[in-house]
Amino acid sequence: MKPKILIVDDEPLNQATLEGFLGGDGYELFFAGNGLEACAQAKVVQPDLILLDVMMPEIDGFDVCRRIRSDPVIGRIPIIMITALDDDRSRLEGLRAGADDFLTKPCRREELRARVRTVASLNRFREIAEQRARFELLHRLSPSPILLVQADGTVLTANPAAETLLGEGAESPLAGGNLFGRFGGEAETALRRLVTAAHAGTPEAGRELRRTAGEVRQVLQVRASAVPEGSDRLVLLVLGDVTAEVAAREALEKMNTELDGMVRARTRQLEDANSLLMSYANFVSHDLRSPLTVMKGYLSMIQEGLVPLADSASLVEQAYNATLIMQELVQNILQLAQDEHDGANAQTIKIVEPTPIVSRLYRHLHSMFPHPARRFECANLPVVGVSPFVLERVFYNLIGNAIKYSDQREQPRVEIGCLADPAGPVLFVRDNGVGFDSRQADKLFREFSRLDTAGNADGFGLGLSLVARLVKGHGGRMWAEGVVGEGATFFVQFPPPGPMPDFGATGMVETKA
Repeated sequence: MKPKILIVDDEPLNQATLEGFLGGDGYELFFAGNGLEACAQAKVVQPDLILLDVMMPEIDGFDVCRRIRSDPVIGRIPIIMITALDDDRSRLEGLRAGADDFLTKPCRREELRARVRTVASLNRFREIAEQRARFELLHRLSPSPILLVQADGTVLTANPAAETLLGEGAESPLAGGNLFGRFGGEAETALRRLVTAAHAGTPEAGRELRRTAGEVRQVLQVRASAVPEGSDRLVLLVLGDVTAEVAAREALEKMNTELDGMVRARTRQLEDANSLLMSYANFVSHDLRSPLTVMKGYLSMIQEGLVPLADSASLVEQAYNATLIMQELVQNILQLAQDEHDGANAQTIKIVEPTPIVSRLYRHLHSMFPHPARRFECANLPVVGVSPFVLERVFYNLIGNAIKYSDQREQPRVEIGCLADPAGPVLFVRDNGVGFDSRQADKLFREFSRLDTAGNADGFGLGLSLVARLVKGHGGRMWAEGVVGEGATFFVQFPPPGPMPDFGATGMVETKA
């Protein structure tokens, strides 16, 4: 930018002379013909120097000088007064008015150029010094940590905020040391990259750097920009301690992650509960079908007169037993609904004694499907951790299958027992029926999947898939073993309600049809 000079003289010839003297020196020249115009021009142009004639109409140069010096906007502009008065009294008055130098008319070209050059340079140095002082004041008072560094990380200046943030006391000031040494690992690598990019004139976006100094752990936001310094560049770094903000952000992210996990877990619980509810509905449909079929068949036979009157009483009794099974199933469902209403979770572990339940279920099922030579054996089973509804539905299906698929034997046998296991007692239902190929055991518990079995039985179907889903939904597991033509064994393990009992000498309850 060219230095600007305002020439104030009421004589056009004098203006032209001064323009001729200075026109080739690279200045931008402005002109005013009187004192009032000079004051107005000075405010608009903001010149680096004013050449002011003393002898002018209306207000003379002394008065113009005083007015300029009293104005806070233009009061610091250097003024060289040009006068024909060559006496000490005039010079003294000019100095009192605020003039910086004097030239006596007629001006000599070289002297004018030298005076103008000197005063303009001094003014430029003064402005630079004032700007530097203001910068140093702002630098010192800024609450933001600020450093000026070279490309190799050498710290030239660091304000007090930077010393507080990164310094290690008066014995180890930042200035004169290497900034990179105050960091380490990935943070040092990232800081070097920031400084190098800014020094090359291609500054990167600010970065978050994690710094550890002793027991102090900091997260610093660092921004770098280039500062021209002669033919080279320095790098200005502005730092911010964002440790608290980052900790809050990470805590929020962790909370969101945990909440998201809770939502997903709750969603899975709802899906499992819905699946369990569907299992209950399917069980109701499945388990009601058998007693209803028995009732309908027996009553139809009596109604149509297909059996002698003497035998009808037995059929009525069996139909009545079927109604008892349905009644018990409905009561269990109502109890389950009441438990849900009272806030009981479907997976709540309860203490149940299986022996009375499975014995009663066998008697009901045997009455519906009697066989004169069937043998039933039931061990003294330990308590298990599951609701009565679940236990009854599981063993109703397993005992029913055992009766069904061993019915063609001359001496069918159904055995219910228990095996010890560290994870909890393993209950089993064993029969000597048609059996199955153990290599296909995984297909047993698939919905709508049937196995080809010996004899004319229908194979295993939807009931086992419902049983397996119900057992799994209550934290248990189920599996099976079998031999074609020799029988099958189904194992069920529920969560234990407490310490494992001793299964060493379980009594046997034997029932003959």
